[in-house]
Amino acid sequence: MNILVVNCGSSSLGFKVYQTTGSDDSKVILAGKARNVATQTKTQPRIEWSQDGGMQSRECPLPSHQAAAQEMLTILRENKIHPDAVGHRFVHGGELFNATTRVDARSLGGLTQVLPLAPIHNPNSFSAIQVCLEELPGVAEFVVFDTAFHASLPVEASTYALPRDLADRYGLRKYGFHGLSYQYVSTRAAALLEQPLEQIKLIMCHLGTGGSSVCAFANGHSMETSMGFSPLAGLVMSTRCGDIDAEVALELVRRGMPADEVSSVLNNQSGLIGLSGYSSNLAEIIEAAEAGDEACRIAYEVYARRLKLYLGAYTYLLNGADGIVFTDDIGVTSWKLREKVCSGADRLGIRLDAVLNRRATDYHPAFIQSMQSSVKILVLPTNEEQVILEEVLRML
Repeated sequence: MNILVVNCGSSSLGFKVYQTTGSDDSKVILAGKARNVATQTKTQPRIEWSQDGGMQSRECPLPSHQAAAQEMLTILRENKIHPDAVGHRFVHGGELFNATTRVDARSLGGLTQVLPLAPIHNPNSFSAIQVCLEELPGVAEFVVFDTAFHASLPVEASTYALPRDLADRYGLRKYGFHGLSYQYVSTRAAALLEQPLEQIKLIMCHLGTGGSSVCAFANGHSMETSMGFSPLAGLVMSTRCGDIDAEVALELVRRGMPADEVSSVLNNQSGLIGLSGYSSNLAEIIEAAEAGDEACRIAYEVYARRLKLYLGAYTYLLNGADGIVFTDDIGVTSWKLREKVCSGADRLGIRLDAVLNRRATDYHPAFIQSMQSSVKILVLPTNEEQVILEEVLRML
């Protein structure tokens, strides 16, 4: 049995094909990622994939996730791979979906209702689902939701200080995101730290080329997370502003900007690209900053400072952490960012080993704390696709 797993981000589309008999012998027979999808960077859009140890890549126009999904299926056809089932990541299930769901006429109707809740994520995943339904008729498809992991948030974490009837009427609460990543990373980190999942205290930093968030984890579940009602809140991201005073959005509306345009500004034109006017890619921002670009220097400083604020807050919330975990593309590859945010925290028991940190950029788990650090610092690649695979197998 071949199971295709599709993982749409805000600016990427990852995919893996697992060959499995439904037991623990699943193996990846093809894996790939479409990068710089419908986004603005100095790097050309491309799709890359590996099979049998060989890596291939080609530049191609990727104006939408629909186009990326088409390219993905073309690669599968070229390699004579036919999926028997498909699992899709879906960022925001709202109050309609809190568990993995099979794609059918009824669930498609529900998915269309939650599209506005994550405007730069949900429509991407929905378009990939549509492409797969058209190109793979008769193949069972399932949707796995990022918000499900944070369903256990304490009420004091998920509740906004709004009139209760208003919040209840419109479902205005903190949902949290990147749940598939946190589910994998928390389990893997606990194993690497040799502690029971129910006892370990972690601060996990999911730092992606599109979206980023932080999660405080204790007692076996999510205790707090930086994203909220939507994936807009929290950290500075590639094109998203993260935390701002709500009056900023209201002031734009008062000055005549339509609500949808305000949403576009905050979700698509802010963050690193808005601050720098140069790129939405942190690696490019750092390179330009080091070359003397002042706007890029400020963008980098704002990005790092926001991350440090959350690390500090969650350390206090948990009364200390057993480990800080950096994951996803930026978290795994940017030793400069890790060095920047982990420096100057000696009194919190956080001490980085500069040499180990610079070596940890190759998508393998690595501890990068010094001998004097009471907090473990772990670079750990995520594997959201593995979680989706397990959910699809469970449903099948």
